[in-house]
Amino acid sequence: MKVLLTGATGYIGSAVTDHLVAAGHQVLALTRGTDPQHGRAWHGQLVGDTADPVSLAGAVTPEIEAVIHLAPPSGDADIDTAVVEALVTPLRGTGRPFVYTSGVWVLGATGEAQEVAEEAPTHPIGIVGYRPRIEERVLAEVTEGVRAVVVRPGIVYGRGGGIPAILVDRARRQGVPEYYGEEGVRWPTVHVDDLAELFVAAVERAEAGTIWHGVGDSAVPVRDLARAAGRAAGVLAAPQAVPVEQAAEVFGPLFAEALALDQSVSGAAARGALGWQPGRPGVVAELAFGSYRPVEVFGAPEGPETDAEVASIRSLVADVEQAQQNELVDRFLSVFRPEDPVWTTGHGKRLSGFEEIATFTRKVLPGATAESTAVYDVERVLFLRPDVAAVNVRQQPVRHDGTRIADRPEGRPFYILVKDDGTWRIGAAQNTVAVD
Repeated sequence: MKVLLTGATGYIGSAVTDHLVAAGHQVLALTRGTDPQHGRAWHGQLVGDTADPVSLAGAVTPEIEAVIHLAPPSGDADIDTAVVEALVTPLRGTGRPFVYTSGVWVLGATGEAQEVAEEAPTHPIGIVGYRPRIEERVLAEVTEGVRAVVVRPGIVYGRGGGIPAILVDRARRQGVPEYYGEEGVRWPTVHVDDLAELFVAAVERAEAGTIWHGVGDSAVPVRDLARAAGRAAGVLAAPQAVPVEQAAEVFGPLFAEALALDQSVSGAAARGALGWQPGRPGVVAELAFGSYRPVEVFGAPEGPETDAEVASIRSLVADVEQAQQNELVDRFLSVFRPEDPVWTTGHGKRLSGFEEIATFTRKVLPGATAESTAVYDVERVLFLRPDVAAVNVRQQPVRHDGTRIADRPEGRPFYILVKDDGTWRIGAAQNTVAVD
């Protein structure tokens, strides 16, 4: 299909573009000007501005087979209604899809209800106060022969962006991770690439008049998310609760209210009816080990293939951390290459061969974290060959609550990784204590 996409240059729009193109569709981006956007996978550009509904006249030409409206709301109900009118009118009587982007904030606080579904009544908070009316306006187009659909994303993360990036920045600036409102606040979340796949599913096969929750994890404790945001910022400290009134001084009262909103929202309907399969790392793992913490990469070209390899390497180091923290001997040993690995421990003990490493690990790992543990962060990756990588890791000692032990030195593990049968494993390792 030829799909007109508003908000195509934005955070979500960029991901939706990638996944539409990967699914074989052609994306026509609505942009404010005609200047070319290099590196975009668009089939073409159309000029228009969703802040000016008049500019959208003629944007939906007969060749447009679907419209996905991703552009953010203007804050003015009349303008947003007029934008919908301009985009949807040419689709009337065609049965073609119009997908409107709303959000789970229209549900308001879900209270004791667990994983509320699409049929739950709306109780919008102030920042999205009129959006349920826009949803109703969109869905009413079903009677006019439009396959009208609404998607309500949760808190979107991934690719280093979204609201979680704000928490990372705040932790870096303040020197302490923050969350807002009460300690028990939960956010429904979704990875931006999983969400993009939902938009593709919605435009291809969602029935007319339907609403879909774009939620991967229904209720992530924001305190856990804040701790992970602190780690992404290099701040290993206990998260700090910030009252809504204080947060309002930084973000404004409407956004502060949204950040403190406690919700548990289900995305099960889209999984069942549309075959949507969100499977990317959860927001806590993504913050701690993924795109929010930059890694220096050498010896490989920039691009998605290198990004995927770095993500796999970070996953391996995350396995090392989790095996160490939880004293999982077999999981720790699984990260080593079976054929003749070597390891020099932080105390200078040289271990040669898998069996020698296994014997040592079974002896020292159980009970090793009784008083403290450590976190491991990839800092540099040098690809010596496509299947061999040298990896610098920062190892920081922490208490069991995740806070840094200030009077204990860091470690600097160095790994030589080898890729066998598509899986990275440690071929050689040396742990070095960092001394000031």
